[in-house]
Amino acid sequence: MSRRGSRPSESRPASPGRTALLAVVAAGLLVVAGVAPAVASTTDGAAAVDGPKSAASAAQSGGPNPCVGTVAADRRPDATTLVTIQGARAGEKTASLMLGVAPNGSVNGVHNDSAAGRWWQYDVDPLPNGDLLVATTEPGISVTERVDPATGEHVAVTRLETVEDAHDVDALGDGEYVTVDKGDGRNRVVVVDESGEVVWEWRFDEHTDRFPRDGGGPYGEDWTHVNDVDPIGNGTFLVSVRNFDRVIAVDRETKVVEWTLGADDAHGVLNEQHNPDFIAGENGTPTVLVADSENDRVVEYARTDDGEWERTWSLSGGGLDEPRDADRLPNGNTLVTDRRGHRVLEVTPRGEVVWEFYTPWQPYDAERVGVAPGSDGPTMRQVRAEGVHEPTGGAGFGTERIEACYDYLTGVERGRLVPDGELWGTDAGANGSATTATDGSPGDAGDDGTAPGPGDGGTPEWTTVPDDSVVNTPGFGPPAALSALALLALGTALATRRRG
Repeated sequence: MSRRGSRPSESRPASPGRTALLAVVAAGLLVVAGVAPAVASTTDGAAAVDGPKSAASAAQSGGPNPCVGTVAADRRPDATTLVTIQGARAGEKTASLMLGVAPNGSVNGVHNDSAAGRWWQYDVDPLPNGDLLVATTEPGISVTERVDPATGEHVAVTRLETVEDAHDVDALGDGEYVTVDKGDGRNRVVVVDESGEVVWEWRFDEHTDRFPRDGGGPYGEDWTHVNDVDPIGNGTFLVSVRNFDRVIAVDRETKVVEWTLGADDAHGVLNEQHNPDFIAGENGTPTVLVADSENDRVVEYARTDDGEWERTWSLSGGGLDEPRDADRLPNGNTLVTDRRGHRVLEVTPRGEVVWEFYTPWQPYDAERVGVAPGSDGPTMRQVRAEGVHEPTGGAGFGTERIEACYDYLTGVERGRLVPDGELWGTDAGANGSATTATDGSPGDAGDDGTAPGPGDGGTPEWTTVPDDSVVNTPGFGPPAALSALALLALGTALATRRRG
């Protein structure tokens, strides 16, 4: 049986009458460049800056942003990406931040939770009423926050005095929230009310037949390192038990473990995983997408008819370094939070990086505005992209660039995280929080916890993943290339006439 502690917080960053004519020619070049799958870091305020001092100045003046990695011009997101950052580098405590990152990589704003006295920042979920629900900590206790995305200000703060180092909190509706407690001698899943009082618990020490005291980490200390819980329908909670390399489903009413994925020290399956998501596949097949952290990969498992699990998809290599979160998006891509790579990236089913933003130090969670928290997309079987894939096309920033990115982010003085056009909830667009609305379960999941398909009547609109080629790149191909060449020819002719 393993005896493990927390992995040290070391940093291992992954290895501008003739001006108008020239602008026409330059525009043509940009169109042709768009045929290529990705553009790195030079669009929309994303140019490099020289060193930390200029990075901080750039942030304060709205200047160039060194954090933008790869951005595919034709396939960048259509909404803000929210990112939480724990804040640790090589044993040094750094700022715990929450970012709102626009599709082009510009920073809407930064919420600095260290300035509010918090220590770690973990999970973030958009609430139906228009707020953000955030799991944070202060020394010895867990703290839940509700943050107004229009201002970055706290709407409510609840200190959970009997819950320690909770990495996740999810709204259940009716004023209840489910979270996890890693406190010494407790190790449990709990439901709390608005005041933070525990109204239900599931204790690991009452299930030592599955979680023996000589397994996981040191009993009485960091024994289970339970780090995530999600409601998945029918009164069932999906729970990640990191130090036992397991994901389990627990019935709230009966407290019975309905199924288990993984086993203690079976590292070929899972190795100290984080943030598993449940996806209902074809015919309702239970499927789990999970950041398999210590294996430096993201994996997807489907449950078979005989109760076993089959690995159907894997993403590894390409600089992935202890990923912390992976969310399936409605378009079939996967949003990955790469903790020790200090970045968030969106990859296609076959691994092409289409959007990438650096987030030092140690990002924990990322959510796309307008998408239900967690995974809200198809399985890889549904898009016929099973197999082992490697992220390709990432920027691969080095230490100096990532340090400049950190200085840039900590220099941002704007608190607003989400622009007006993307706000949600009953007071969306009113530039304030819907504080009187009733919290409910995020997303559009039905009673069985499965989200309907994106088409009419729940019919999936996903198709076979196309080959990675120019012709199949949305918005480009022969017509666009010919248009670009025509524009270049026009610009050249005009310039020649002007010059004569």
